[in-house]
Amino acid sequence: MALPIQSQYDKRGYLKARWARRWRAWRSRGESDEDRLRNILELEGEIQALTDSGLTAAAAELRRQVAEGERDLDDAVIPAFAMVREASRRETGLFHYPEQVLGGLALVRGGIAEMATGEGKTLTVTLAAYAFALEGKGVHVATVNDYLAARDCEFVTPILERLGMTVGLLPEREPAPVKRRAYEKDVTYGTGYEFGFDYLRDQLALLACPHPGTREKLRDALMESQSPRPDVAQRGQPFAIIDEIDSVLIDEAGSPLVISEGMAGDEENRQAYDLAREVARELEEETDFEIHQTRQSIELTPLGKEKIYRVDGIPWNLLKRPWDRYVVNALRAEHLIHRDSQYVVDAEDRIVIIDEFTGRRHEERSWRDGLHQALESKEGVPIRRENDTAAGITRQRYFRRYETICGLTGTAAESAGEFWRFFELPVVPVPLHRPARRELHPQRAFRDAESRDRAVLEEVRRRQAAGQPVLVGTRTIKVSESLSARFEEAGIVHRVLTAKQDEEESEIVAGAGEAGKVLIATNMAGRGTHIDLSEEARRAGGLHVLAVERNESARIDRQLIGRCARQGQPGSAQFFVSADDHLVERYAPEIGRRLRKMAARETGEIGGDAGRLFDEIQARVERLRYEQRLTMAVRDRWTEATRRSLA
Repeated sequence: MALPIQSQYDKRGYLKARWARRWRAWRSRGESDEDRLRNILELEGEIQALTDSGLTAAAAELRRQVAEGERDLDDAVIPAFAMVREASRRETGLFHYPEQVLGGLALVRGGIAEMATGEGKTLTVTLAAYAFALEGKGVHVATVNDYLAARDCEFVTPILERLGMTVGLLPEREPAPVKRRAYEKDVTYGTGYEFGFDYLRDQLALLACPHPGTREKLRDALMESQSPRPDVAQRGQPFAIIDEIDSVLIDEAGSPLVISEGMAGDEENRQAYDLAREVARELEEETDFEIHQTRQSIELTPLGKEKIYRVDGIPWNLLKRPWDRYVVNALRAEHLIHRDSQYVVDAEDRIVIIDEFTGRRHEERSWRDGLHQALESKEGVPIRRENDTAAGITRQRYFRRYETICGLTGTAAESAGEFWRFFELPVVPVPLHRPARRELHPQRAFRDAESRDRAVLEEVRRRQAAGQPVLVGTRTIKVSESLSARFEEAGIVHRVLTAKQDEEESEIVAGAGEAGKVLIATNMAGRGTHIDLSEEARRAGGLHVLAVERNESARIDRQLIGRCARQGQPGSAQFFVSADDHLVERYAPEIGRRLRKMAARETGEIGGDAGRLFDEIQARVERLRYEQRLTMAVRDRWTEATRRSLA
């Protein structure tokens, strides 16, 4: 059913957006990236000979030509890139490598530049941001968190200002007039979710104050009055450059952007949530309820349903949904959603969701349909009022509204087909500036987490003694803190980075490359922060990434090991896994039983084809996630088609 619907809307031009046409236009010109790179490099001497005022004047003239239609954007790319390189050299001392120029070319033709970690994606963005800004419509540069947005904005501002462009940082939790000042800049940096939330807020403002029609305009003219204008922040969706585009469009695909109303407390209804929690704790698995780990759902058996409705004291007048939903939510909070894995409790006694892929806190998110309140009851913290959804949109549907989108990431190859199928975004691999020197050691597998963690401790102790810095990457805060306790007991000096130290992460990660330093970091915490190696650390073999557990996506694993051996530095990586890891327990418990039988009695280590079995489980999960995203994409297209037919 999905494929005919998709073909139907492809044929009608649903995805024939401007960036796809640009990609085809570039190919039809018969110019290779190497030709364009050569032309840009040939302008180097001519641009360098310009005085500061001469460079500013040349940039102003190029902008005028594009704005007035004398030159189209594609023809302006070569001089634009040459000017950005020179402006960067004068303002920061950094001159774009040829490989970074190739990445910029991939962006301006509407593609995804696959650039390895440490290859300078922030500087690469300046090329495309300036070129797009020449049209004067505004450019949105979307990052994965507010720290990176602020850091990148501060870095690129002097470069783009040298060429006459204005740069703004999108503030969060500010009214529309404040945000509008950021959107009026030529280039606006912000988080991807904040761009999306502002779009939803603007849509709500437009609904509350619709655009005046002919009748309203005539009335205003006769009465010399003016109809109220909607207080919107954005001026449209022209160009979007998405950093870590695989994280935004694929990993976070299942988390739609939702604006809710009503954040006051709900303590008067606490009785219902607390009673549901007490009832849930009395129920027995398999007899009263069944857990479906793959779907992450819980279903009451007929006996369980009968039992929960025999409970005394059900506050029927407080219920907002059937009583069994309260109990199921309480069961999910107890058995499927775990503290320091999917959420933390902050200093203000609030449940804060943790992104399972990045390990970052998302204070703007909440679980819906009473699940968030069930967790608040479980943790004994104040219960917030359930929110009514005022507006919502998936990240994919939001970014498809832009005239042109492009992006960068170090891990796009695995999802190249999906990027093209859903967005017509081609993946363009960018060569390394220096040859990679990473050593990837064979994966080690163990019977259980206990034997795995013992081996991790010994491996870290050995490498630290040799003066090699070690980054231990974990999937959850709970595993990080468990390893930290074990390290402390063994006398291993180390630091821990989790979502609980979000504000400190840059400083913590930046020092992880010193000789003998050990850092435990949840998942991809600190991603985007450069790790400098000391000379002693280089001689010891560079940064060693020790990954504990495999993630649900091979891309996330590749992102983690990509933290080492950047820009031709030495480095190494290795995975340590166990038969009771999340990936096995949730998706293939039968394989976990096989693996335990294969383990050595004394060490608990598993030999043979254990690595292949973990690969199979991971591939199974990736197929499941892809099917879910495909279903969501088809639903998005149906929604968009329905909206158009009603317009």
